[in-house]
Amino acid sequence: MRRCSNIFMFFLISIFLIPVVSYAGNKKPRNIMLIFDIKDYNNEIEKTINFFFNKTLRQNDQLIIMTPANKLYSFSRKTLSSSRDKTSKKIKNLLKKDTSVSLSDYRAIFLQMIDTVKEIGSGEPRNVKNLLVSYENNRNELVMLRKINGELLLKFADIFKRSKKISGDTKNYIFLFFQKELRPIPDRNTMNKLRDNMDVAFKATEIFLNDNSLLKMDIKKIISEFNKAGVNFNFIYINPKIHKSREYQLVENSGDIYNAMSRIAKDTHGISETTSTPQILFRKFNKK
Repeated sequence: MRRCSNIFMFFLISIFLIPVVSYAGNKKPRNIMLIFDIKDYNNEIEKTINFFFNKTLRQNDQLIIMTPANKLYSFSRKTLSSSRDKTSKKIKNLLKKDTSVSLSDYRAIFLQMIDTVKEIGSGEPRNVKNLLVSYENNRNELVMLRKINGELLLKFADIFKRSKKISGDTKNYIFLFFQKELRPIPDRNTMNKLRDNMDVAFKATEIFLNDNSLLKMDIKKIISEFNKAGVNFNFIYINPKIHKSREYQLVENSGDIYNAMSRIAKDTHGISETTSTPQILFRKFNKK
């Protein structure tokens, strides 16, 4: 996972430490950050962006977007109030482009895993132990593609804390859109054969069936720092389209992310949802 550079931190500081302007008759200004860790920009994502700009975003809000390519874009209150439609269109175009980059990397590893699973299930596979090692390496690579991690969340918390010292009335919100990861495993018949093979039975079960958490994150610390910074963390877990095959099964590969992010959302008084229609997050948020 790429570390945040000093330039990255300076960028965030320059955005969030802008003094708050008072708007008579309006509600308190808000710092809003939308983080997209997705592999498929589809019609539901587009509807969500449209709903956010039309129904959720206020005139005196300040907006940060983090795309699936790990790029940050900021939009000031002045920009959002003067050219909302233009900004919405720009964000959708950025997400489309950067999601295609994320999808390309994810798909390459996913296809390698399918090839490995198919070879294990063939009549005469190569050394099964080596194939299991190859699959395990690919699974680790999928985790490395994730844009969200504990270090990044703690850096965000620090920036929001600095912002709070300058503008105590500003509310801080993070919305994480994470698309559920899937991975292929052998069909049931092949799995039964692997269990009967004493040389690989334990390793195969561990790699294919156990939900080994690969996430290294100090959840309690993140929750504590978010609460100190007045950050309301919201999490949407997006169900992807599933393409079934007789040659392999598909299982969830991001249960660790779900468990961590939903807990952070709960303990920072945010919303956590699992759905294929992510705009529901903003619908619920608007009612709070």
